[in-house]
Amino acid sequence: MSIDHRALMERYADIIGRNEWDALSGVFTSDAVVEFPQSGEVFRGIGNIRGQFENYPGSLAEGRIAAASVLAGEPTYALSPAYTVIAVEGTGKRGAATFRTQYPDGSKWWTVTHFETDGDRISQAQVFFAPEFEGPEWRAPFREAPPRN
Repeated sequence: MSIDHRALMERYADIIGRNEWDALSGVFTSDAVVEFPQSGEVFRGIGNIRGQFENYPGSLAEGRIAAASVLAGEPTYALSPAYTVIAVEGTGKRGAATFRTQYPDGSKWWTVTHFETDGDRISQAQVFFAPEFEGPEWRAPFREAPPRN
């Protein structure tokens, strides 16, 4: 059975961005295990996975609407997702995805998820988080600064 890893991660990001917690069962198995190695937390089962999203302080979808441009004096608005899929790779039942994430407080983070599937849905995942930050000044002479959005 072949799985479209990118499509799975895009569905996952869309569910988070829309706070559609009932839909999580479409991307996670009922007995899925999600680990956050940096904090040592383990969320076992769809109920606990859903609970940690659903009870996040503030809404993960807050701040998604931003002014994009001004046309004829009227602001035009665009949705920017809370989780943006940057890259997905995978073969067979295993994959890895990189997301750019914006939290309700406005901070931007990078999230890397290593996942295993049952063929259709995520059965196990390890999620790593890293905040965006400015590089230290001492490295400035040696780096090529990437453009930031």
